[in-house]
Amino acid sequence: MKVRHKISLIAISGLFLIALFSGLLIRFLFMDYADKTENEIVGQNFDRAMSIMEREEGSLESTVKDWAYWDDTFYYLEGSNSKYIDVNLQDSTLAFLNVNYMGFYNINGVEVFEKAYGMDATLASSVKEEFLATFQKNDYFKKLLLSPTPLTGLLVISGQPFFFSMSPVTTSNMDVPTNGVIVFCKLIDENFTDYLSKILKVNVKLHSTQDSELLNALKQNDLRLTYGDTVIYIKKTADSIATFALVDNPNYNSSAIMELNSTRPIYREGLAIIHYSGIGFSVTFLTISVICLLVLEFSVFRRIEKLDRFMNTVRNQKTMEDRISLPGKDEISNLAISANNMLHELDCYYKEIKTNDERFRLIMEATNDGYFDTDLLMNKFKVSTDLLLYLGYENLNGYLDYDQVLNIIHPEDKPRFKEALRDCLNSKAERLSIEYRVRNNSGDWLWLQCRGKVVKYDDFNNPRRLIGTITDITQRKNFEEENLYLSQTDMISSLKNRTYIESLMKKADQSPSSNNWIIMGDINGLKLINNTFGHLEGDRLLHDIGVILHKCCTSNAVPARWSGNEFLIFVKDNDAQYVDDLLERINNECANLSGYQTTISLSWGRATKDRLHTDLNSVIKLAEERMYRNKLLESRSAKNSLLSLLGQSLHAKHIETEEHTKRIAQMCGQIGKRMGLSQEELDEVALLSLLHDIGKIGIPEAILMKPDKLTKDEWEIMRTHSEIGYRIAVSTPDLAHVAIEILSHHERYDGSGYPQGLIGKAIPKLSRLLAIVDSFDVMTHARHYKQAMSRESAILEIKNCSGKQFDPEMVEQFLTILHEDEESLIQVNPTNTAGEL
Repeated sequence: MKVRHKISLIAISGLFLIALFSGLLIRFLFMDYADKTENEIVGQNFDRAMSIMEREEGSLESTVKDWAYWDDTFYYLEGSNSKYIDVNLQDSTLAFLNVNYMGFYNINGVEVFEKAYGMDATLASSVKEEFLATFQKNDYFKKLLLSPTPLTGLLVISGQPFFFSMSPVTTSNMDVPTNGVIVFCKLIDENFTDYLSKILKVNVKLHSTQDSELLNALKQNDLRLTYGDTVIYIKKTADSIATFALVDNPNYNSSAIMELNSTRPIYREGLAIIHYSGIGFSVTFLTISVICLLVLEFSVFRRIEKLDRFMNTVRNQKTMEDRISLPGKDEISNLAISANNMLHELDCYYKEIKTNDERFRLIMEATNDGYFDTDLLMNKFKVSTDLLLYLGYENLNGYLDYDQVLNIIHPEDKPRFKEALRDCLNSKAERLSIEYRVRNNSGDWLWLQCRGKVVKYDDFNNPRRLIGTITDITQRKNFEEENLYLSQTDMISSLKNRTYIESLMKKADQSPSSNNWIIMGDINGLKLINNTFGHLEGDRLLHDIGVILHKCCTSNAVPARWSGNEFLIFVKDNDAQYVDDLLERINNECANLSGYQTTISLSWGRATKDRLHTDLNSVIKLAEERMYRNKLLESRSAKNSLLSLLGQSLHAKHIETEEHTKRIAQMCGQIGKRMGLSQEELDEVALLSLLHDIGKIGIPEAILMKPDKLTKDEWEIMRTHSEIGYRIAVSTPDLAHVAIEILSHHERYDGSGYPQGLIGKAIPKLSRLLAIVDSFDVMTHARHYKQAMSRESAILEIKNCSGKQFDPEMVEQFLTILHEDEESLIQVNPTNTAGEL
């Protein structure tokens, strides 16, 4: 659409909208004014009509009062004035008084006399019945007799409205009680409504409230007006206004509907004025529009067309030397001058762009780099031709779509590439910078560095153009990977070194919710191998252990050489069962390792985060402590010498046999594993089995070896062996962790044990387990002071002591395991009826 058409359309539309809005506004304001004026007139008409009706009611009431306070009327009702009817109650009297009904009733509400005038007999009978029914309501009639004031109002009888007034009858001086009631009624006929229509200059009608159709129509009419205490219903048409209102008689519970009909001169005259004004405004509007368009045609449109033809010529001929002249001092002249200046500057910039383009091409060729230019709307990557040829891709016309780019990127690098590209496009990163691998046409992987920036956005601030450079960094990455491997790898074992593990644990500490484990391992006897067979043999063992760890560890377990003969395995996000299975696989592989003069084994300790060990450094320390505890149980360990020395001291006194302690240790281990004890608890119960009676070293042999029953004093000395064992263990750092269990192994579940009298679960769990296994082994094997019991008798005794000496839950578990693993436990703990030496 041309500019002249647009401006013409805008101008005409604007003027039309102004005219339309003005017309609607004037019409709205007039209609509002007309409605208010008409409603005010309606209210005034009803007010005047009600005033006239009230005046008629007042006149009727005055007439009733004159007759009710007349002595002749009083004596007539008394029965002493027989001429009253003949003299006063004739048709001429009713005509003179302008009433249509007269009724006289005694004090009991019984009719004395009634007379109708100017209405048919049926209506007269209905009037009589209406008042008789009223006077039969005793309370209502008595109240009327007691009130000196007449009752006046509107009454509708058989659909015909009446003015009525009734008053108690008494003497003129009102000094005697009333003896009846007199009623006057005036029919509201067409003469009266015509009189109202003439006075109000509207058509007046009265309707009965028994007209159900009229009442329903009024209820459905939404237009209502409250004038004073009167609710007026209004129904308007284009030519007339029909209004309705209830005329109530609250004292008599009766009402009628008054209808006023009038024309709408204000409304019709106002519409005519608006109509003719609209025609005049339209003619004026069209005249002004034509004049404005002619002025615009010669002063604006033709000059703009000249400028447009000039710009099309420049575009088609692609020349920037031509210039245009539009004389004048308006904006179009300034636009022509700006166009000339723009052409001059574009000519200069075009020459500079050609120079820069040549310079950029030469730089790309010299550095062997490439560039890309991305149309994000089309998902098209424009890649420099030289780079595509370098990668071995031809016949692509320099364009790759998004899927083609992803297809040549290494699968491991695709997520990083997508994330870096998404962050750049979402403005999370100012620039795109990513290193990734791509496959060339020969199938080799090359490292590329991509750097770029979004340089164009649309009107909604969405990125539309991304440009950047691509550099081959394969050689640099190969050097970096080699240096990284050397810095993170132990060259003897081919495992990761301590530096790598420490950096890995530092990152893991930043994720407190992760369930990570530290496993510490130590080769038993490595020093002996180095001293005996030389360090080359020791290095070969370290390498073989590294191969085993590589073989057994899955992707979420990282093995490393921690120091000398120690190894560390970092397990990421796994549970204790996985750790147990992993150690079992490693131990089996080490046991099957051949080519050495001795059996190869490792001592292990493991730990994970808890409320006391909240960082991985403290977890490492805990795992290391548990490894050294495990090393105590290894016969080839140097630390085992302390344990062996204590055991020899104990056995030298013939207190316990070495077989007894080994049986307890093995049986506790098997039962503890079935009960779900952790590996640390299994190591502790094994050590506790070997050392629980170590305190007997401090008990005199005369008491230990006495074949008879001990005296009270001797028994008190014997009971101190738990405390002596506790002091020995707590003073030895390698044994301190089982000191409390040694102290408590003679406590009883019911609290009758010694030395502290602990009750129930207050007794350490391992001490409660040892008490059951130790008692079972003692009962089923002979000693120098007793014979061995049968297996069945020992089980019965264990059951009898459940809840007294032993933990009932552990007894139940022990007996269940004893029954299920009967064959394997019998081999561990065979009944020895011949006794022990």
